[in-house]
Amino acid sequence: MGFVDIYVGDKKVAEKVKNCSRFYQKVLGLMFVSSPKGGAFLPGVKDIHMNFVRFPLKIIWLDKDMIVLRVVRAKPWGLYNGPEGARNVLELPVDNQFNFQEGMQISIKKYERI
Repeated sequence: MGFVDIYVGDKKVAEKVKNCSRFYQKVLGLMFVSSPKGGAFLPGVKDIHMNFVRFPLKIIWLDKDMIVLRVVRAKPWGLYNGPEGARNVLELPVDNQFNFQEGMQISIKKYERI
């Protein structure tokens, strides 16, 4: 399994984010785990559910160019539909201190587990 670090400009704003690029990884996301750790990146996903997720998450919807479209705090057992144009979802721990704003562009650096 791979991971990504999340950047805004040159600033790293999240690290060791699980890269859920395979179908089964996208389905599972952060279900059945006791901690979100670094979070999860779900490319090609628009809508999410929080079934079997034990903690709230900061959800960031991104378009095809990795521009932030919406940011919400998602609660366990909720269903969340992405906005028009959403192509990717970033799920981060709610204690992530970076203040993501609509219109902000992010970039990712991919790497394999070390």
